Amino acid sequence: DMIKTLFNAGSTEKADVLSKTVRANMRILGRTAATKHGAASIAFDVASMTTNEEIPLLLSFLENLSGNPDQELIEACFKIQETRSVDGKKDPRYIIPVLPAMSRSDLVGHLPGFVLAEDKVFLDALVRMGSRVSRQALLFREEPEDAQNTLYGLTLTEQLVYLHKLDFSGKGIPQKRYLNAIKLCLEEDQTFNDRVVQSALDEISGTFLVGSEKLPLAFMRTTILVVTKHESLHTWISQVLLPRLVDGRIYEDSRQWEGWMRAAHILEKSGDSGVRAQDAISKLPAEQLMQYQQKWLGKR
Repeated sequence: DMIKTLFNAGSTEKADVLSKTVRANMRILGRTAATKHGAASIAFDVASMTTNEEIPLLLSFLENLSGNPDQELIEACFKIQETRSVDGKKDPRYIIPVLPAMSRSDLVGHLPGFVLAEDKVFLDALVRMGSRVSRQALLFREEPEDAQNTLYGLTLTEQLVYLHKLDFSGKGIPQKRYLNAIKLCLEEDQTFNDRVVQSALDEISGTFLVGSEKLPLAFMRTTILVVTKHESLHTWISQVLLPRLVDGRIYEDSRQWEGWMRAAHILEKSGDSGVRAQDAISKLPAEQLMQYQQKWLGKR
């Protein structure tokens, strides 16, 4: 009853001061209620009596229920999401508080829903997914061969890799939104910095080189964006990434090949000392070298 009264009073018009006070003390309120009634039980009870106007306070309450969500709380948040859906549309915000405690495979499965969400919700979800594995930001972890679902959270590198590999068409995500979601990450360059981006491009291109996977649609677009944004990666891209893509016969995919040529041309014209895009260009077969020269250098 006390929680209901606070939510109601804090959600009325001109209740900004009270609302801020409630939010400031939500951690104490949530942890106290969880200790007395159980986090999963109190989460569902509070959600059941929350009105639409009180949703911001409910989300704050769920966020502060537990620093270490257990399986019961995870299931409760999914149940809340299900019961509060509107016309079959689920609000991904209800499960953000429990994302750090979910397995990597489960998080990958829920990525499409967050990609389709508003930008802030999408980025907030990524922060939560990586909150417990921040020290492993540059790693793409391998699942042990004799075990499944033993990895939890998503490192920053894994987030970029799985976003690129997302089957956006099969998940009902417009191509424009798929591309924009990746661009949003690249713009958050204090988080997805040059080392994280390099790690992700390295992982994706490595699997392409050994022939186990095709390059994701957004790969060369991301590479071009990175070339224009991170001068610190020019040498690596020109001396490692672009030659690797030639070894993987990127020119057999017309769209990716166009992107490769554009990236090579930008680097070739950058004037950056120490950057030798010509080393990558010289690895091209004669036919592709002629295509590049005709398209970008005007040579016949």
